[in-house]
Amino acid sequence: MKKYIIALLLAFPTLAFSQAIPFEQKGPVATITTSASYIYGEPLNTSQNHSLWGWSVVPEVNLNKHLGIQADFASYYMQSVYPGQSRFLMAAGPKFSFATRSRLTPFVFAEGGEMRLTFQRSLYRDWDPVAKAGFGFQYRVSRGIEFTLVPGEFIAHNLDNGSWNQDFTARAGITFNLFR
Repeated sequence: MKKYIIALLLAFPTLAFSQAIPFEQKGPVATITTSASYIYGEPLNTSQNHSLWGWSVVPEVNLNKHLGIQADFASYYMQSVYPGQSRFLMAAGPKFSFATRSRLTPFVFAEGGEMRLTFQRSLYRDWDPVAKAGFGFQYRVSRGIEFTLVPGEFIAHNLDNGSWNQDFTARAGITFNLFR
């Protein structure tokens, strides 16, 4: 019992000092981004390259001013040609934000996850491992809202035959910042 009392008395000045200095988070604690997305993709089962349009939602938890963990949920579709195609992507990974320049904040990210492929008028459904990396910019409109542009994102997913399919993606959207 004496050990616990001595430990508490030794820890008390440190605890009291840490409570006296307020913790100030520089930037938002979490963000959520909604975007319109575009994929310029390699052919999967046709001889033509194709374009897919869709949406993405990216929640992020910021660990500190520069480092955060984000998840990416995206849906892409192409229905105008035969065979039409849909892709649903779930991935997560780190995001590093560089120092803010005026209202502009550049960032880079890398993620890993899964992508579900489906084709029009087909029972084919397949989940493939996916890796993606990219860079982008956030432009602060106000304290709680930013415009996000990801002009370069590379997606690679592993097909069943062991080969890798590579796609180029771009997206633009609105980011909502959540503060304490």
